[in-house]
Amino acid sequence: MLSLLVSAILVALILISTLGSHGQSKPGIANAPGVGLADDVQAQQALSISLTTATAEAASGGDYSTVTVTFLTTANPSITYVDGPSTSSSVISVANSAGGGSITMVVRASSGTCWLVWAGSGGTWYGAQTNQTSCTAPPLDASPTASAVSSTAIGWRQGGFPGA
Repeated sequence: MLSLLVSAILVALILISTLGSHGQSKPGIANAPGVGLADDVQAQQALSISLTTATAEAASGGDYSTVTVTFLTTANPSITYVDGPSTSSSVISVANSAGGGSITMVVRASSGTCWLVWAGSGGTWYGAQTNQTSCTAPPLDASPTASAVSSTAIGWRQGGFPGA
C-alpha cells in the first residue's frame, strides 16, 4: 500500500512539472540542436538527386541545354525548381551556361549556407557560401576553381561538398 502511495505521488509530481508550464514559452523544435545540420543534409540531398537527373538527361540529350526548370520539376515533382533565388532547402535555383554545356544548381539551407553543384565538361564541382539570405545559381561557362568557403565568395571543390 505504501509503494502505491509513493508511486501516485511521483506520478502526480511528474505530471505537474510536465503539464504545468503556466503559459511560459519554450524553445521550438526549429531551434533544437541538430536541426540546422539536418536542413543542410536535406539541401545537399536535394542537390544530389537533381544532379543525377540532370546528368542523365545531359547524357541522352548531348548537353545540359535540355535540363530546364520545367524538365527538372517534371522529373522530380517533390522538389521545387526556379530560375530565380532559393530561400529554403526545398527550392533549388537553376542556371544553364550560355551554350548549354554546363548547369549550376544552388539551394539555401536554414543555416544561411548556400549549397551549390556545377556539372559540365570540367567534371562535377561542389560549392558553399555562408551567411546568405538567398541564393541564385550563377550561369558559369567554365568549371570553377578550388577555393575556400566564405560569406563573400563561393568555395568550390571536386569530390564532395566543402565544409561550411
